[in-house]
Amino acid sequence: MKRIFSFILIGIMFISSYAQKATLSGIVIDEKNQPMGFVSVIVKATTIGTTTNTNGEYAIGNLGAGTYTIVANMMGYLKSEQKVTLLEHEKKEVNFVMKEDVLLLNQVVVVGYGVKEKREVTGSIETIKAKDLTQSSGSGSFEQVMQGRASGVQIITANGVAGAPVKINIRGTSSISAGSEPLYVIDGIPVTSGDYSSGALGSGTNALSDLNQNDIESIEVLKDAASAAIYGSRGANGVIIVTTKKGKAGKTKFDASISSGIVKETNRLNLLTAKEMLSLRDRARAEMGLSPETANTLIYGSWTRRQADSLAELGGTDWIDKTLQLGNQQQASVSASGGNDKTIFYAGGTYFKEKGFLKGNDYEKINGRINLENEATDKLKLGVNMGLAFSNNKRIPIGDAGGLGDAQRMFPYLPVYNADGSYFSPTKQGYPSNPVWELDTKKYIVKSFRTISNVFADYTFNNSLKFRSEFGIDILDQNEDQFDFRNVQDATSVSSAWNRHTDVINWTTNNFFTYEKEINDIHDFTATLGNSIQKSHTNGVGLNGWDFPNDFYTTPNAADASNKTGYYYETSSAFISNFFRLNYKLKNKYIAAFSIRNDGSSRFGENNRYGWFPAISTAWIASDENFLNHSKILSYLKLRGSYGYTGNANIGDFAYLGVYYPNHGYAGNTGIAPGVLPNPNLSWEKSKQLDLTVEWGVIKNRISGTATYYFKRTSDMLLNVSIPSSSGFSSILENVGKMNNHGYEFTLVSRNLTGKFKWTTDFNISFNRNKVIDLAGLPPDAFESGEPGEGRVMVGYPVGQAYLVPFAGIQQHDETMNVYDLNGNITGTEFVHAGQDLFYDINGNIITSNNPNFYDNRVPCGNPMPKFLGGITNTFSYKNIALNFLFSFVYGNTIYDDPAKQQIGAWNQIAQRPEILDAWTSVNQSNKVPALNYYTPTNSNRFLYDASYIRLRSITLSYMFSEKLCKKLKLTTCKIYIGGTNILTFTKYPGWDPEAMRNVDPNSQQGNVSFAGPSLQTPQAKTLICGIRLTL
Repeated sequence: MKRIFSFILIGIMFISSYAQKATLSGIVIDEKNQPMGFVSVIVKATTIGTTTNTNGEYAIGNLGAGTYTIVANMMGYLKSEQKVTLLEHEKKEVNFVMKEDVLLLNQVVVVGYGVKEKREVTGSIETIKAKDLTQSSGSGSFEQVMQGRASGVQIITANGVAGAPVKINIRGTSSISAGSEPLYVIDGIPVTSGDYSSGALGSGTNALSDLNQNDIESIEVLKDAASAAIYGSRGANGVIIVTTKKGKAGKTKFDASISSGIVKETNRLNLLTAKEMLSLRDRARAEMGLSPETANTLIYGSWTRRQADSLAELGGTDWIDKTLQLGNQQQASVSASGGNDKTIFYAGGTYFKEKGFLKGNDYEKINGRINLENEATDKLKLGVNMGLAFSNNKRIPIGDAGGLGDAQRMFPYLPVYNADGSYFSPTKQGYPSNPVWELDTKKYIVKSFRTISNVFADYTFNNSLKFRSEFGIDILDQNEDQFDFRNVQDATSVSSAWNRHTDVINWTTNNFFTYEKEINDIHDFTATLGNSIQKSHTNGVGLNGWDFPNDFYTTPNAADASNKTGYYYETSSAFISNFFRLNYKLKNKYIAAFSIRNDGSSRFGENNRYGWFPAISTAWIASDENFLNHSKILSYLKLRGSYGYTGNANIGDFAYLGVYYPNHGYAGNTGIAPGVLPNPNLSWEKSKQLDLTVEWGVIKNRISGTATYYFKRTSDMLLNVSIPSSSGFSSILENVGKMNNHGYEFTLVSRNLTGKFKWTTDFNISFNRNKVIDLAGLPPDAFESGEPGEGRVMVGYPVGQAYLVPFAGIQQHDETMNVYDLNGNITGTEFVHAGQDLFYDINGNIITSNNPNFYDNRVPCGNPMPKFLGGITNTFSYKNIALNFLFSFVYGNTIYDDPAKQQIGAWNQIAQRPEILDAWTSVNQSNKVPALNYYTPTNSNRFLYDASYIRLRSITLSYMFSEKLCKKLKLTTCKIYIGGTNILTFTKYPGWDPEAMRNVDPNSQQGNVSFAGPSLQTPQAKTLICGIRLTL
């Protein structure tokens, strides 16, 4: 009886199941009636779907009776939807015609804690895809690849040293004292950035240079408040979201690439030769009324004029050439990706090595990555993204620390070695050191290990509600070894060594729900609710030792106890956050979004530890309206706007606390005394931003673009405000300052030719104006970050405004002139020689550098920030050949060339530039260069130069092997290419390179205020690379 009952029950279930079955099938073609394979065809709001075969055919079974929306989707084509009603047992055919998505409206854009289609984005987000990254051959970091590709983003690489720091400003500088760099998020996890090295030998590092750009799928730059406010107190400077690659179901695909090339400097500073310098010496002595030098005259230490003349006859010493070399670069990369219906994976590894154009500079790194996702059940997906990097960075002295810096100062009539083979003048008090000796005897190696990894779980409750939990960890382990060998020619000289070790551990957990609901194909809601916790801990230890027992010891622990010193520090910070976002679509053309985040940070005072950061945005796809959708010219029109609040928490971890220092202030007894006042009201800097944008496309979107206006007000800036001396302190850190950034951004994409010969152009240009509004009465020199003449901060001017005495020309005849005070009153007279340099005071009177109030006559000069910047990319292709090149440009900014004030005048102290040959004489009455005998190096706008430039940032010429040949070679694809970076530069700037930054931490007050004043600059790197890419 039980068997009969079971049989009947099974039969009923089978019949019931069969009765509900309906089948959909069809074919997907493009606009040319060609079948399309690998198109995703799904039933909307379900997990049911399939992929078309190579003939464009698909079939979906097991559908019950009802009404469904069927969606066909493929990258590069517009998503197509059709509504269909199925009856029981019915077999229905639904075909699709896919239209090319010229504007990439279906492209998935990564936003904070989620993704959106580009069509639905209501904020200002720039996307850089993997193909853009691979087109920039030879770029050292992914940040450098971004240069010129994203509107509103200014990127400056400090110099051409491998692994050098990078400064990024998104829509201008938004802070004075706090960090101005954006927040970096990799696979959903905020990561450590900046420079954690000591900066020894004038050489900084970039914590993100170890990230492998071959592993990157896309980079999103979040520029406005609506996009960045979901990151709350860390979104004021913008957000850069990096998404790494993942696998796709199907046959395992292997990619391999190898490249090799050369590295050299973009430009060489032109200095006088040995003969020219000696001739200049003779001319200067004659103008000073001195007798000519004899053969035995000592002109540099024990070096005689006879020896200098003999060396000059042999060509002299090209000191710059002694520090530069033709470098080289190699890279090998391999990856595998694939999977099945349950599990997908991506695994890759890269080896990169660069021998820089500076002798002794070597950079080597190894990257590995595994990204894995598994459908554990129908509802649960588990995944892991694991990235590892090891780097070995051999640094060399640059700038004021020596090496190439001293090579710019050393006289060309001096030799590298003495006759006995020892170094000539290794060190000399008050003069530059022998740069070859410095490169040979100073060693500085930075080794680092980095892992940025995360695990996640996605749980689907139903078609509407999902939950994601992710935990990420970012570990940086950095070790620095520095050794300075003693000068064996100086009996008092001793060797010294440093060992520094820094550990940064940064972990984050994000947990959030996502709810999606569509009502009658009219209303579409997506809500996200979640929280985030982040904890960062940094500790560092260092040991310095000197005067070792013998020259074989190179580590500090070998020194005697009395010849050692060290340090230890540790610091930590934490954030706890809750966030909510609601997206709403009406008829798929009226879009609105609202987000709010509450942040709590340990970095701020107990009275202001929490803050709220809301944002709202809307968009209207006007081209979908009946009155526009039949236009033969206008293909796409979208209007969007946003307004919101963000914060900047990029300051020290304990700035709100009072600090006590040990001293011996009371009867010689040891004690402690307050050194910094506490401020429990200290809070983050706040920014509010308005963004208005028009997106458009015409002539079937062959030409498209965007136009944006934005205004950003930063308030509560952190400044050290003066307080009454009766407090026992001179200042206290408070939230008082204000600053504005506003500007315009334009992009244009044109498909100029679309036949066999294809030509596309991508153009962007940005105009930003920065102005300080309020400084709580602080004077310009309150923000000094270098000697007079470099950047300052003043109300009504941009951050980093040059503050200089105006140059008035050259005195043309001997004359007695009046001396003026700051009120314009005559206080005496001064005899001024013909050929002496002249300046203007603040009242317009002529003064000399001897004026007792000389530096009080400084005024704002030049512009530290560009009037506009951008880039233009052209891509040409014919059959299997493609040419891609990018020009980036910067216009309207100035750079204060600090070394020029000595290299064009101080002829008896350091090497000279050719401009010195135009010095004033009674015959050559120049009005630009003072007479050789009446020159004193002073800071003035004479050395403030236009730093505008146009640069061929990258170029790649490639050839793709034919499919027939690839099959013979058992390859899927094969491409060979030749390319380069920074190939050509057009500029009027007379120094090394117009793309320059001072040797300071770019994420600091010094970096914000004085980045436009380099000292003894190192140029950028030019690369020429050839390579091959294979797919198996």
